[in-house]
Formats: sequence, structure tokens, C-alpha cells
Amino acid sequence: DRYRLLVTEQALSPRLGVAYHAPQAGLVLRASYDRAFQTPAIENLLLASSTGRPVPPSRGDFYQAGFAKSLRGKLKLDANYFRRRLRDFADDDVLLNTGVSFPIAFASADIHGFEAKLEAPRWGPVSGYVSYANLSGTGRLPITGGLFLEEGAEELLRSTDRFPISQDQRNTAAAWVRLQATPRAWVSLGAWYGSGLPIERGEGEVEADRRILERVNLARGRVRPSHSLDLSAGAELYKHEQQSLRLQAELLNLTNRFQVINFAGLFSGTALGAPRSLTLRLRAEF
Repeated sequence: DRYRLLVTEQALSPRLGVAYHAPQAGLVLRASYDRAFQTPAIENLLLASSTGRPVPPSRGDFYQAGFAKSLRGKLKLDANYFRRRLRDFADDDVLLNTGVSFPIAFASADIHGFEAKLEAPRWGPVSGYVSYANLSGTGRLPITGGLFLEEGAEELLRSTDRFPISQDQRNTAAAWVRLQATPRAWVSLGAWYGSGLPIERGEGEVEADRRILERVNLARGRVRPSHSLDLSAGAELYKHEQQSLRLQAELLNLTNRFQVINFAGLFSGTALGAPRSLTLRLRAEF
């Protein structure tokens, strides 16, 4: 890879993978290594580098090992362990809780975790899955590139502190089940749970809407756990040779739970989950 814009850098990016299949055991073992070279986001890149701190590309070493196991020919268990070590870790800085963002880079980051999924591709009229993921990510200062307009941001250029990255959610679980009620109609139910993303809290009182603050654990430094139920159904109204007409309805956030996904901080804005919503989709093929 070769990158040339405000800085000129190049790197080799080998990707190596190996897998072993044991047919009698219904087992596949696998492992891989990637040496990543990631260029910074292009949005507002020139402005973010105008202070004499151009945003450099990120370099990382990605390791992964896992397996896939067939269980009685009806279930499939898939699991992975991963670790990523990055230098000049890429992120973005949201300007004063607006939709305007600037690419930035931190000195380094270490991300590792585990993910597993138990899937039933088809068990009679029923199919579905259950999944779980655990992720831990730690970034390290100082800032190595980017533009900062917030008060006190200059201290980040000298600090060597560690902090949880914005995707550091320790526990994420999801489940989905689908019932083929008739040859032409189906219904499904999905559920999701997240233990909460980290927040950045500055000195002094935190000002925000009361409903938002109720969903934030300031003492723990994280958004409170959230969950959602989603219901969907569909039917094939017409089918003849290559022509078909399908109707699908989706009811998201069935319980209309107020969700705070991310809370305002130095590197992120406040993001709220969508309220209960209904979507109807009519699809024709011909």
C-alpha cells in the first residue's frame, strides 16, 4: 500500500490464513493474521490537518483464531477470539455535539474480544440464532494528529493516559427466531442487549435532558444497559413464474424503550435510539 496526501507513507500488508477441516467430527479450525494499513477518513481531512498535525495512516496487527462445529446436523456453533494492536489509532472528533466530525489519531490502541454464535439454519419451520460478544478496547494518548477546538484539548497532546475506546462494550447479546407459518407467510422476533458504551466526563456538572441523564451512569462512566425487541412479518401475495409480489412489515423497538446509545463527551456526541416505529415494504419482481 502507498498513501500520499498530506503525508507520504507505504507499507506491506500481508494476509495469512489457515484452516483445518475434520469432516467426521463436523469441525473446522481456523486462524489468521492481517497486517493492516488504514488511511484516515477523507471528510474534513485538510481542515483537521491545518494546525500542523497531519493525521497519519494507522498500522495494525490483527490476530484471529476460532472454530465452527456442526451439532447433530441441525445446529452450528461458530466462535472466534480476536486481538488487534494498532499504532496511530484512527478515530473522529465530533465538533461541539454536532454532526460535523474531524478525523484524528491516537498513539495506539489494543482491542481484544470473543464472539460466539449458535445458529439453527432450518429446524422444520423454525430457524434462528443466539449470539454473544465481549469486547475490550483501550486507547493510549497522546494525540498524534488532528484538529481540536474544545477547551482543554491541548492537554491531550502531552498526556500519556489510557482510555476506553468508543466501541468498548463489554457484553452484547442478540437472538432471532423465524417461523415459516405457511409456505407463503412468515413471522420473526428479534432481541438485542448491550451493556453500555463508555462516556467521557469532564470536570464540573453535566448538563443534559433529564431523560438522557437517567440512562447514564456517571459514577461508572458508562451508558446504562439497553435492550430492544423487534417484530417482523411477511407474506408472498402473488407468484407466477418470474413474477412475484411480497409485503413485509417491521415493528422496531416494540416496547418503545428510550435508548441512549452514546453520551456527549470530548470525542463523541449524544446518540439516541429510534423510538417505536413501523415500516411497510412492498416488493415486486418481474
